[in-house]
Amino acid sequence: MHLFSLIKTLFPRTVISAALLLLAGCAQQQDAEVLTEIPWALISRPLVMDTHSHTRFSDGKYSVDEVVQLAINHGCDALAITDHSDLSEGAATAGYFSAINAARKKHPGFILFGGIEWNIPPYGGREHVTVLLDPMLEENLLGTFKQQFEQDDAEADQGLEWLAEKTAIADKAVLIYNHPARKDDDLNENVRDILSWRESNLQFIGFEGAPGHQRKIPTGSYRNHFQTRDRWDPVTAEIGGAWDQLLDLGHNVWAALAVSDFHNEKMDYSPCEFARIHIYPEDRTARGILAGLRAGSFWADHGHILEDLLFTLSAPGLSLPVTPGEVVRLRASQALQFTVLLQRGAGALESRLIVELIGNGRSGNRKFYSHNHCYRIKTG
Repeated sequence: MHLFSLIKTLFPRTVISAALLLLAGCAQQQDAEVLTEIPWALISRPLVMDTHSHTRFSDGKYSVDEVVQLAINHGCDALAITDHSDLSEGAATAGYFSAINAARKKHPGFILFGGIEWNIPPYGGREHVTVLLDPMLEENLLGTFKQQFEQDDAEADQGLEWLAEKTAIADKAVLIYNHPARKDDDLNENVRDILSWRESNLQFIGFEGAPGHQRKIPTGSYRNHFQTRDRWDPVTAEIGGAWDQLLDLGHNVWAALAVSDFHNEKMDYSPCEFARIHIYPEDRTARGILAGLRAGSFWADHGHILEDLLFTLSAPGLSLPVTPGEVVRLRASQALQFTVLLQRGAGALESRLIVELIGNGRSGNRKFYSHNHCYRIKTG
């Protein structure tokens, strides 16, 4: 199913703007088949989250409670503390979880994860992965994981298989490939890596598409071969690139993750001050957030361009509109209707907004790689 290559729609300067994009079909109406359904997507209200931040337990400036307070002050509903696991007294220690549990008690309405940033082997610290678990499992599993798989002779597949076995139920864990192109020599390395990692653990949901360190020059601390594009990692931003190749091969991997990677104000914005992930959770719990991340039911923004976004696809034969993360099979001749409903954020009140829809169906041919379910909204 080839939908379209590129459509740009200019929205008027109103608080709520909507657009219907009717794409070519024929008069004959044929049934559509839903392959992957997210039952809660149309009724869930989004939570704003940052999945990557640091404290004094590794190389951050502030305590756990101070980082949590910064996140709350800037509008986060949820936060993941992800200190580096390569320090003996850093993440996943008794003191680490004590500080995180104290912050949970102090802020009972706030959802807090005590995760880690793992130096996945065999890269000698060059490639990093965020590991988030159901909070009920963090203290029991992450310390052991760190001891076994933060060693020079550790193997990635063994660590990933260990996590998959110990967490058992899929929505008890989420793994994210952090700042994927920051130190790469070849962007295809990212495709090879994530395909290999997902063979061992399907809890790998995808890429940190918009890296942290957004106050740094160059943006994201991308000082090697590759630079960010409009603040997004080239793995995500390049049409026909690494992410598109994975989508085209049929892998449900996501990249709408914009994070702070907060260490201090010199390099970074505080959590949710600039970069935000808007997650549609199964329910308003930590497990519900993990389920929303695994399903791909989320979107991200920089600079508070949007406060709300609804993007759906409708077609004859579908009982309900399809939302991001859901998968349907449609015939090439079928009429499609896309709806975009958005609410401007404070960062775009005086700017025109451009919506780009980029996509095709699974082609089976590399020369046709492109997003098969992606949308970008930017200021013009």
